[in-house]
Amino acid sequence: MVRRRALVGQLLLVATGVGVFIGGVVISTVGLAFVFVPTDLEFMHTDAATLEAANAHLVPFVAHDRAASAARSWRRRLRSCYSDCGVGDRVRHGVVDAARCGPHRFGKCAVIHYTAFVHLLPVYFGSAMLAVALILARRI
Repeated sequence: MVRRRALVGQLLLVATGVGVFIGGVVISTVGLAFVFVPTDLEFMHTDAATLEAANAHLVPFVAHDRAASAARSWRRRLRSCYSDCGVGDRVRHGVVDAARCGPHRFGKCAVIHYTAFVHLLPVYFGSAMLAVALILARRI
């Protein structure tokens, strides 16, 4: 029973890593194609045209920043998925890396008061899934 629970926890760890990887792909795609999501513009009380008019370099800069952030997410999640599958001594590093992801993302948004529930929903869901996975994967 304990082994089965631990395996389900490990599966959830892998699923969390895959989910964050997919999130990185979505962030990269949206960031490069549209740059801003509606909650971004609501938070800033503006629209993309106004930002473009203020400085022609601002919107491409934000798109570049989003793409770079998404690339870091992809790399971390691939490493985490590899670790969560139990390959080598990287398991501990993968779990620590995954555990830092949600609080780090939420912390950055909280500092600037960008806490729109819809915008942070993937972080809440991923953090909850990670917590359940770690509880289940813990061997007694």
